[in-house]
Amino acid sequence: MKNFFYLPLILLLTFFNSCENEPISKADPSKVIQVNSELYNLIERAAGNDFENKITCIDFNYAFTLVIYDENMDIFAYQVIKSDIEFSEFLGTLEEGKSISLSYPISSILNNSQPYVINNNEELKEAIDKCLETDTITTCNNILCQSTCIWKVKHLDGPNSEYEGSYFEVNYSGNVGLIFQENAFGGTWVTYFIEDELHLNIFPTGDEKVSEDWNFDWKVINFDEMQMQIENGTDSFLLTKDCYEPCRKFLFEECETEPGSQRAVFDLESFFECFFPLAGIEDPATVVTSYYETYEDMLAGINAIVNLQYENTVNPQIIYVRFDDVNTGDIVATLPIILKAIKC
Repeated sequence: MKNFFYLPLILLLTFFNSCENEPISKADPSKVIQVNSELYNLIERAAGNDFENKITCIDFNYAFTLVIYDENMDIFAYQVIKSDIEFSEFLGTLEEGKSISLSYPISSILNNSQPYVINNNEELKEAIDKCLETDTITTCNNILCQSTCIWKVKHLDGPNSEYEGSYFEVNYSGNVGLIFQENAFGGTWVTYFIEDELHLNIFPTGDEKVSEDWNFDWKVINFDEMQMQIENGTDSFLLTKDCYEPCRKFLFEECETEPGSQRAVFDLESFFECFFPLAGIEDPATVVTSYYETYEDMLAGINAIVNLQYENTVNPQIIYVRFDDVNTGDIVATLPIILKAIKC
């Protein structure tokens, strides 16, 4: 599996205007930005803070002067821009056929103290595209990581139909949990862009067959607040949001007790209201709950975990919850949950 790392690009675009630099002849069509061109629309979106999240990758430093050209590439007007609102409104009202000119190079110092220079329209478009990619990934992850919801798997096409009805849960830390049949698997979930397409890599661990079935470069065909369609050239799945108040979870994270120890303390009783909805029990008062380190112990009802302030022994760790009828003592339901110690 390849690992992809993406660092958001934070740019400060500063435009200098002086009499010495004012254009005095026709503009070069290749160096201006025409109204309703792709780059023009991207700049309009950035100036209007029209990203899904409150992430402004492109910050314009005001005031600056724009040069406007007519259809013949002659100077039509000068416009002083003093704020995001002014810039957005101006770009929205400039008529078809007009163009604007920005002064290059545009230079900035990034957060890592390295200089960054944009020399032309193509490089400016590339910078804004990266902002949009960051915004799309963040939007996608925020939707996936909603704490009251998990994702039910519907198989659309391909050979691996046995995953129909399974569940994924994704956390902000990039950890993922998969409930498949009577077991659960921890792993990782990474979203990234390849060219202009949103992709993800799902890597569940603990079972070789499950890992092989999911460890692919999945293409995100589409996603919204309630569903996501993914495909890998062999299988196609639809992930649909399954929500419950106050929460529906089976993947639980706690901070490491010591940095690097991969050990944490989990208050198992505090998780009850989140994993209980997955058990299909209408009234929690009708069952008695117990916890086990192995599936076999859970089925036999032996070696139950006594200390519910539980410290994991492996990371991640799967433990099993058993629900017995409060009157008869018979098994009503079982559920695997995932415990993950994380760095905080």
